[in-house]
Amino acid sequence: MEIGMYSFGDLAPQDGRDLGKRSHRRLMDLLEEIELADQLGLDVFALGEHHREDFTISAPAVVLAAAGL
Repeated sequence: MEIGMYSFGDLAPQDGRDLGKRSHRRLMDLLEEIELADQLGLDVFALGEHHREDFTISAPAVVLAAAGL
């Protein structure tokens, strides 16, 4: 059995905050989550792809490459 996490990098709706800043912060948080999952020994961290403003990940391979640095 493999245990892991899955995310689309979704943004919680918040009025009055710049979408670009929220997306940047969410991606930074996501990279920290991936690093923590690796440190905890999880087998999988999967990312989904979405092309809407309320999701930050439109290219999962790029985000995973950044996490691997």
